[in-house]
Amino acid sequence: VKTAKSCKKYRTVKRHAGIYTYQEPPHSNSDDDIGEEKAESHDPEQIFQNIQYQKEIMSNIRCRPWPMRQKLRALRQAKEIVLKYEGRLTRTRGYQAAGAELWRKFIRLAYNFVVIFIPWEMRIKKIESHFGSGVASYFIFLRWLFGINIVLTIMTGAFVVLPELLAGAPFGSTVSKTIPKEHIASAQDLDTIWLWSLQGYLQYSVLFYGYYGHDRKIGKAGYRLPLAYFLVGMAVFAYSFIILLKKMAKNSRMSLASASDENYTFCWRLFCAWDYLIGNPEAAESKAAAIVNSIREAILEEQEKKKSKNLAVTISLRIIANILVLLSLAGSIYIIYFVVDRSQRLERSKKELTLWEKNEVSVVVSLITMIAPSAFELVAALEMYHPRTTLRFQLARVLVLYLGNLYSLIIALLDKVDSMSVTDSDVNTNASNSTTFLATKTLSKDDNLSTTIPDVQIQRNGIVALEESRTQDLMVSDSLVNKTVSFNYNTQNPQDQCWETYVGQEMLKLSIIDMIFTVASILLIDFFRGLCVRYLSDCWCWDLESKFPEYGEFKIAENVLHLVYNQGMIWMGAFFSPCLPAFNVLKLIGLMYLRSWAVLTCNVPHQQVFRASR
Repeated sequence: VKTAKSCKKYRTVKRHAGIYTYQEPPHSNSDDDIGEEKAESHDPEQIFQNIQYQKEIMSNIRCRPWPMRQKLRALRQAKEIVLKYEGRLTRTRGYQAAGAELWRKFIRLAYNFVVIFIPWEMRIKKIESHFGSGVASYFIFLRWLFGINIVLTIMTGAFVVLPELLAGAPFGSTVSKTIPKEHIASAQDLDTIWLWSLQGYLQYSVLFYGYYGHDRKIGKAGYRLPLAYFLVGMAVFAYSFIILLKKMAKNSRMSLASASDENYTFCWRLFCAWDYLIGNPEAAESKAAAIVNSIREAILEEQEKKKSKNLAVTISLRIIANILVLLSLAGSIYIIYFVVDRSQRLERSKKELTLWEKNEVSVVVSLITMIAPSAFELVAALEMYHPRTTLRFQLARVLVLYLGNLYSLIIALLDKVDSMSVTDSDVNTNASNSTTFLATKTLSKDDNLSTTIPDVQIQRNGIVALEESRTQDLMVSDSLVNKTVSFNYNTQNPQDQCWETYVGQEMLKLSIIDMIFTVASILLIDFFRGLCVRYLSDCWCWDLESKFPEYGEFKIAENVLHLVYNQGMIWMGAFFSPCLPAFNVLKLIGLMYLRSWAVLTCNVPHQQVFRASR
């Protein structure tokens, strides 16, 4: 059986190997160790396998149970084959290896070139190496929102703002694009157009809904601006929804894929974490810091698994903590609704509002947004969860707080708009009734039919004025009207301002004040606090770096949810203020540079480092 098998193998080798393969005699027993020959002579892989086979024959020729003549013949033929084809194979494989190395270098250079065009990539990598993946996830999320707002800005600018500027009715041609005469004198004042009210020329500009005309078609091409405005508004929400679903699906797949990394955690981090392509000392330092942070994360994970807890005390503390959180959420919603209602009452009762009264709503909402997450963090200390679980609960609570604030603000503003429209209708009705009554009263008082009946004119501020013609008795009627009918000075005619413009003003004002509070909190809480700790620690009674106030840590949950809250304001106000996404792009750029500077100069890494939850 073995002889027949050897003959068959011999014929196969002779047919496929050609002139360069040694042909063993039929009685050889070494063919049991030979694999099947499978390629033609021009295949480099097949040539390499045959050369290896011939070298094996040369090294084991003494052990072969062959006659001496056969051994010499086989050795000579093997040497000829190796000398003939090894040089050719070496050159081929050398060219292949050199080409592969050049291709790898090209890919790396291309990647480094592409990284230059990725916004803030090196800045984020530097932060990640020193503060871990949790802090870096905030800046990655900020960059992602920046990209979304760039797309929203292009959509609204290309299809709504630019057509209105190029083909729409010019400024001053319609009522919605004309500043009232009594407001022209203060239309360019800083306190009018800037933070305090966003009125004047800003109110009658492309920033807000009321500026855009109601004509079905504009320009020579017949561009349908109202239809485009509606479709772009729907497209903004559709694009945001789709991109959110795509991102969530991608993150869920990455989370499932990263579950396999839980096995042999320390071995992977200790022996396989280094990047041997690093040639820059600064990059090596950053990579070493990143590895240290990842090992700290793994150590904390193991420590948290071994903690023993008193179940009864833990459950009681968690119940108390959740009750406090629910009370805080309900209180924030009530305060926002109360402040909006109070501002409405002040506008009705006072002729001139103070600076605080004009911005009371936006300031209170921003204060709640800034203070409540810190209160939630103190409450979370009672629950004694794992740091990652604490982060998730904090994210959920702050998210509910921000969404509740936004929805309660929108509902309160719409309720205020509804009451303003009811007040306007009552004003017009009372004014017309009072005018009819006074005209009848004048006719019955003067029996002389030649007395001229004065004209009746209703002014913008709602005061009924009677023009004198001949008799002085009508002065009494005029004073009677002023005493009988009194209207609010601040109540605007619907022609002056539509309610959509009012809501857009409030959302833009809220975004501006939120930006101011963010900058102030970074400077006060991080920068000046860091200065005090750095320069007063040597002359203080205790060590300021290890005890109160110490250097600040970057609060991941609050800052990430603050971005969500900010983007929620943009989505809610984009329909009423088409330029709001463009303003948010500028805001996010400033926030990226300011936050990254504060993190690298004023903050320290967390004492408890844990992996970021996507």
